[in-house]
Amino acid sequence: MLDLLSAQSERLDIQAINGRLPDVPDKTGAVEELLEQGLIWHAGKSRYATLNTLGMETGPIRMRSDGSAVLFADDSDSLRVEIDRVNMAGALDGDSVIVRLLEPVLHTGGYKGRVIHILKRFRSRLAGIARMRSGKWFIDPLDPRIPGNIPLDTGDSEIRQGDLVGCNIEYGKDGMKLQLLSSIGSPDSPGALIDSICTDLDLPGDFPAEVLKEADSVAIAPLPHSSRKDLTGLYTLTIDPIDARDFDDAISIEALPGGGYQLGVHIADVSAYAPPSSLVDNEAQKRGTSVYLPDRVIPMIPESLSNGACSLQPDQERLTKTVLINYDALGKRSDFSVFSSKIRSRKRLNYTEALAILTGESSGDPELDHNFVLFARLNKILDAVRERRGAVDLGASEFRTEFSDEGLPNGFSRVPDDIAHGMIENFMVEANSAVAEFCRWLELDVVYRVHGDPKPEASEKLRRTLSIYGFSMPGQLSPIASSLSSAVRSAQGTALFPLVRDAVLRSMQKAVYSSENTGHYGLALRDYMHFTSPIRRYPDLIVHQAITCYEEGSVPERSIAVPSLADICSSLERRADSAERTSTELMALLYLSRRSGEVFRGVVRDKTDFGLFVRLLDVPVEGLLHVSALRRYIRFVPSDLRPGSEIFVSVENSDPIERKLSLLPAQAPVKETE
Repeated sequence: MLDLLSAQSERLDIQAINGRLPDVPDKTGAVEELLEQGLIWHAGKSRYATLNTLGMETGPIRMRSDGSAVLFADDSDSLRVEIDRVNMAGALDGDSVIVRLLEPVLHTGGYKGRVIHILKRFRSRLAGIARMRSGKWFIDPLDPRIPGNIPLDTGDSEIRQGDLVGCNIEYGKDGMKLQLLSSIGSPDSPGALIDSICTDLDLPGDFPAEVLKEADSVAIAPLPHSSRKDLTGLYTLTIDPIDARDFDDAISIEALPGGGYQLGVHIADVSAYAPPSSLVDNEAQKRGTSVYLPDRVIPMIPESLSNGACSLQPDQERLTKTVLINYDALGKRSDFSVFSSKIRSRKRLNYTEALAILTGESSGDPELDHNFVLFARLNKILDAVRERRGAVDLGASEFRTEFSDEGLPNGFSRVPDDIAHGMIENFMVEANSAVAEFCRWLELDVVYRVHGDPKPEASEKLRRTLSIYGFSMPGQLSPIASSLSSAVRSAQGTALFPLVRDAVLRSMQKAVYSSENTGHYGLALRDYMHFTSPIRRYPDLIVHQAITCYEEGSVPERSIAVPSLADICSSLERRADSAERTSTELMALLYLSRRSGEVFRGVVRDKTDFGLFVRLLDVPVEGLLHVSALRRYIRFVPSDLRPGSEIFVSVENSDPIERKLSLLPAQAPVKETE
């Protein structure tokens, strides 16, 4: 039916559809289903047509703090629809909507639009500050993109003015109403602020009792090992952050004749404990991913598995999925195999220890040192292969929040970007690519990690942005990946690095999960998937389950088809990313709220009529340096300030609730002499 309406670009009623598709049963039901999915819409006089025929588009909206929004059709940057606040029709940030295109916006190549229908609500819960007004309770949402002053029904519960509270949302024809869920606490508390993010994004809480019971049971139950390849005699080791508790990947290496290498990547086989449709699997599917927040981790699978039976702890026999990859002396992959195995890790190292060995220190263990000599040689070769292939290398720019003994944010440290981290990343990419090729050969029903080429208009915007920052980008309208890497490398070691990296990142499409293997632009790979972290990512577990079923000669029995699972996993990944990004920003604002007057380094991201947006270099947040402050403190303001200029600023005001940071120009601090 959809093909009929799309091909004809007509407005057809049920009678006309029936005449053209006489063999299709229940045409009314089929029409209702297409309406519910937002694939067709009402065309007047009981007729229906595709959205394209009616001048409409669909997709999730991204709201701004002024109440307006933007919709990128089909979740890409190819068609941008601007929606004024008066045309929102009650839609909120993240909602999937149908919009009618009104008029072109020439400078963006997009359109203005009006929401005509809300297909799916993104939020079911909301966190905010409780306010008493005229004897009634209201909520001012913590998310500045949600309009304030929403009526709150507290029921029989007692709350205090100014508290953070969580609420259930009831959507109705008269707007949104809130039912009190719980009092979260004081907005001055880091834990309460992060709790509010968990409420806003409906992140999962404790595991259901029946899931914990099943996990505890399978964690101690004897499992058959006979069909697995015994690699317990192989020298394997794990390398993880110093505070890691679950170890899901181990590596091994052997030298081959002729100067080649055999790399082994051994991944915890969670599928042995969580087969399709088990309680643990169903819960992992709902969660999609572990969520890493500044003060906690919300895990995907219970601790008895993640930190116990599935964790590749030293001197413990563990079930794994192994990828053995043979390389020649130039790093060309000559052969590989994928199979179920069991290993016994010989050594647990953290990244600091691994880095020391890689840079020449002896561990005191000759066999370990010999393995690291081979690891280092292969890693150097793979670095060169990756560069020749044209993969994008953006480096790292993430921050980790440090807390004081009182539980307050006390500073921020950068996630290391060294050769130890780079080596493990190289080895995991190699394993993921090999397993993706393996699954493609066998036509397994799995989820791939795909990344489309940049859109020409996004590439042109990047070229203009880099020009403003003083950099150039070679290549045509759609640059090759190596050009993007070159732009980032040229900014490394300068204050401009975070701006250039973010601009390059925004110019690319977002990598997503898909049942179709369409390739990965950023890694310049034909075949790629996520396979190496099944403890914390559900797409990886899907792959492990598919390989297990293939080896057993069976087919995974799933309640949800894999294409739909891919979309769900992409959505849950975006939710986790939003939670991690927003909670880190709140911790930064809370940290700065106690540092009024302190001086920080920054770089100008953008220049507007009302001031400068400044990205702080040592704290993961940006603030506004208002034009009035520039005039008042003109003695501290360089005459040639522009986007990309480094500047010193002091904190005027930092408000986590309003999510606003006001800055003042400042003089560079005087360095102390010894």
